Amino acid sequence: MIAGSVIGFLFWMFLPQQYTAVSKLSVSIDYNRTGKLDDLEQDRLLGITEDILHSDSVMKTVFEKASETDYPTFFETTRTTRTNETWSLAITEKDPKEAAELSLLWLDTAFDALHEAHRHAILAEAYQNELDGLTRCIQNTARTAQPAGCPDDPETLSGLISGYTQKIQEELLSSSGISTAIQIGAKSPEQIQLRPASRSAAADTILGAFCGLIISFSLCWVPKGNGRV
Repeated sequence: MIAGSVIGFLFWMFLPQQYTAVSKLSVSIDYNRTGKLDDLEQDRLLGITEDILHSDSVMKTVFEKASETDYPTFFETTRTTRTNETWSLAITEKDPKEAAELSLLWLDTAFDALHEAHRHAILAEAYQNELDGLTRCIQNTARTAQPAGCPDDPETLSGLISGYTQKIQEELLSSSGISTAIQIGAKSPEQIQLRPASRSAAADTILGAFCGLIISFSLCWVPKGNGRV
């Protein structure tokens, strides 16, 4: 057991240590816009924000500042987790300073990406409202009194409808499917957490001692020769 403890401690000393930096971002839902939602509907709305937080467009920006040379390997060192309405952005690196810097960069990049996607979602909704108004103009063409704000020329009306339809498609694509009901909280870079990701020296020492104990017991079952002359 003593030999196992020593080996476990030496094993810990020569293993490369890793550190995990975690930054947090609050993302909530405006229920005044959505009404009552069940758990699945809430998860879908908030899940779209994860698609943006952990998208290649965001992560490749962070990767450019990392010491890693292979993007898929770097991507595996990152993960997102959600607790209620708070996303945790975790990145693991050998250098604690680099881990903290990359985590803050990730927070800034993801924050900007969410706001940009949300802006496009709002524009898509605004264009949709305009399109709905023009659609009502077509429905009321048979009436003698044309509603206020409707173009008199049918070709002009058709052109506006086509234009708004294209704009809606473009904005929805740029929004990555995020809902206008999503509320993005303020960044809190001062709350970044940095902790060791590797096992502690005590854990490896105890593990080595346990392995030594198992080996000691196994030696008792090794058959010994009778030593007859």
